[in-house]
Amino acid sequence: MATKLDASLLLFAISIVMSLSLSTHCETAANENLIAKTCNLTKFLAVCRSTLRSDPRSSSANLTGLTRIAMELAGNKANDTAGVAFKRMNNASDYMTWAESSACFNGYNISMYGIKEKGLRYFDERKYDEAYQTVDFLEEQTRHCSRFGRAEFAKKNSVLLRFTIDVKTILHQLF
Repeated sequence: MATKLDASLLLFAISIVMSLSLSTHCETAANENLIAKTCNLTKFLAVCRSTLRSDPRSSSANLTGLTRIAMELAGNKANDTAGVAFKRMNNASDYMTWAESSACFNGYNISMYGIKEKGLRYFDERKYDEAYQTVDFLEEQTRHCSRFGRAEFAKKNSVLLRFTIDVKTILHQLF
């Protein structure tokens, strides 16, 4: 009798674990489809997908949550790129290099602050057009720095510019 009960309990526990893992798999697949569907509307599909997939919160987010995550990631990327500008500014061997790096450093920092302190607040208040403006300002600053054509900025700046353009497209879906 005890063996039958133990076997029944074991089968019951296995079925619960299997159903939970299946529902988690289905939810992850659905969110992967949301990322794909959302990024398919952007200009830089690969940058969009890889950046959003890099944040574990994306796997359980709806479109609004995914858009907020994208804004946060754009601010984080601006902060990372500001670090490159700061290092370059501190190691500048001539005035022109220092001035360009300083302009980029300040532009990235102001943009990051705008997104983190204002843009996300606007977003949470569902003022998507105002949140959009903070991301648009980051794009302007990134374009400005890309004009200098400095190798130190090239890769990070290129990814930042592409992702910023994509974030604006994603944000526009909420209007």
